This record gives sequence, C-alpha cells and structure tokens, in this order.
Amino acid sequence: MRGLRLSPPIIFRLVAVGLVVLILVAASLHLRHVPRDVEVPDLGPPGLRDRLAAGLARCQALGMKADGDPACAAIWTENRKCFFEPDAAR
Repeated sequence: MRGLRLSPPIIFRLVAVGLVVLILVAASLHLRHVPRDVEVPDLGPPGLRDRLAAGLARCQALGMKADGDPACAAIWTENRKCFFEPDAAR
C-alpha cells in the first residue's frame, strides 16, 4: 500500500479550509456573547412622536395632494430634523 502523497495544491486547500473553519468558529463565539447593557436611544417626548406619526399618516393618506400642503411640508421638515439630528428632538 502506497503512502498518502500530499502535493502543494492539496496542502494549500487543506490550510484554506482550516482557516475558514477557524474564522467561522471565532465569529460564532464572538456573536454568541451579546452585550446586555446596550442602551436604547431616546426618541424624544411621546407627544412629539405621536404628533409626527399622526401628521405623517395624514400626509400619506393625502397622496400626491400632500405635495402642495404646507402642513405636510412642515411635518416632513420636522421628521427630517428628528431623523438627521436626533439630539434636536429632545
């Protein structure tokens, strides 16, 4: 019975597979330990969220007519400000 001959391409493939397995194990171990002290961002006062949600729903119901509605323009501006500047909503 002849011995097992490992040519360089086979060795490289084995090393590559071993590295992939090692990376998968390391990633699974890292993702298994989720930090429990993750802070929930403050979304501002509840009244503001409710008013914005109601206004956005109204503008969505208007459809294309909302383009010319100044109230919708103001609501969209406020929504953009809350979205892009989260500290401004507090």
